[in-house]
Amino acid sequence: MNGPTRAVAMLAALAVPALLPPAAAAGPGAPPTGRCAGPASAVTPAIPWAQRRLAPDRAWLLTRGAPTLVAIVDTGVSARAPALAGAVAAGTDVVSGGRADSDCSGHGTFVAGLLAAQPAAGSGLAGVAPAARLLPIRVTDNPDEVDPAALAAGIRAAADASARVIAVSVSTSVDSPAVRAAVSYAQRRDALVVAAAETSGDPTGERDAGAGARGWPPAYPAALPGVLAVAPIGPDGAPTTDVSAANTPAVAAPGSDLTSIAPAGPGTLTASGHGLAVPFVAGTAALVRSYRPELDAPAVRHRLEATADHPSGRLPDPLLGYGVIDPVAAVATVLPEESGDPAPSARPQPIHVPRPAAADPGPARVALTAAVVVATVAAAGTFIAAAVTRGRRRGWRPAEPA
Repeated sequence: MNGPTRAVAMLAALAVPALLPPAAAAGPGAPPTGRCAGPASAVTPAIPWAQRRLAPDRAWLLTRGAPTLVAIVDTGVSARAPALAGAVAAGTDVVSGGRADSDCSGHGTFVAGLLAAQPAAGSGLAGVAPAARLLPIRVTDNPDEVDPAALAAGIRAAADASARVIAVSVSTSVDSPAVRAAVSYAQRRDALVVAAAETSGDPTGERDAGAGARGWPPAYPAALPGVLAVAPIGPDGAPTTDVSAANTPAVAAPGSDLTSIAPAGPGTLTASGHGLAVPFVAGTAALVRSYRPELDAPAVRHRLEATADHPSGRLPDPLLGYGVIDPVAAVATVLPEESGDPAPSARPQPIHVPRPAAADPGPARVALTAAVVVATVAAAGTFIAAAVTRGRRRGWRPAEPA
C-alpha cells in the first residue's frame, strides 16, 4: 500500500460486520455486544514476508521473550485467540472500566499477533517474541479516534503494571500535557515506550495548523523525547507512508500487507493500517529485555538503533531513522560500550620513523662486497660445469621449440 493513501485498510479487513456466536458472549475475552470483527478460519501455511524479512526465529536459540511483560495500548487484545493462548492478562480498560482481554475492533489483537503469536502446525505465522506476556490496555474502540486523556491514562496503567515495554500502536496529533506526563512517568519506571510515527486518521482530511514540513502533524507520543518512534515499510523495503518532519522515526519495520490473527478462530488475516509496524519493534525490545535484563530502557533503545539495518546516507534518515529493525542482531551483538571497552578517542596519528641518512660505505664495506661477489661467481661456475658434465653423460639435449 502506498504511503500517501495511508488508508485504514485494517478496518476493512478486520472490522467485518459479523456477530460472533452467542456462546462467545460470556467469560474472559468475550467481546462487547454489537457488530464486531468476526473469527478467522483460513490458515495460511506460507511464512509472511515480514517474518522472512526480519527472521526473528534466529534469535529464539537465545530467547523467545519470556518473561517480559509487554503492554499493548490499543483496542484491547482477545484472550480467545488460539495463537495467544495463556499469554494475555486481564489488562485494563481505561475507557469504560474493567478488563481489556476482549477486542471488538480487532486492531489490538492483530497487533498482538505480530508481536507474540505462538507457532502452530500448518501455519507460517509466528510473532517476534512468542513467549512474551501481554498486558492489554484499551484506550479506544476505534484506532482512528483516540482521546489524549485516555491515551495518557493507558500509558500510566501500563507503567503501574510494571510493563517493561509499552507498545502504543495508536496515536494522536494533540500535544497533550497529560500524555507528556504519562510518558515521563513510564520512563521513570524504566519502561521503553514504542510508538507509531504516523498520525491516526484520514490523510485527506483537514490537517492541524501545526503540521510539519512534510504536511503531517506530529504523532504523539512518538514525537516526545525518549520514545522509540517507528516508521512502516512495505515488502519492497520502501517507506509506505509519510511521517511528520516533527518526529523523525528512530527505526523502521514492516507495516503493510501483513498477516496476523483475528479476535477468534485459528485462521489468519492480511491487512494494512496505522501502527502495525510497532509490534515488530516492541517484540524485538522484549527479546532484548529478556536476554539482557541488566540493560535499562535507554540502553535497549540504543541497542535497537545501533544494530538496525542502516540505510545509506546520513543517520537518522528522515523516513527510516536508523534503519529496519534486526531482531537477531539486537539480541546477539556485543556493543563496545557494553563490553567494558573504552570508547574510541581521537583517531590515532601514524608514527613517522625517520629514514637514516646516507653514509659513506668506507673501504671495509667495499672489500666485503667484493669478496661476496667473487665467491658467488665461483660457486655458480662450479655448478654449471657439473651440470653440463651430468647432462652429457645422460644424453641430455635442449628442449625442442614449442
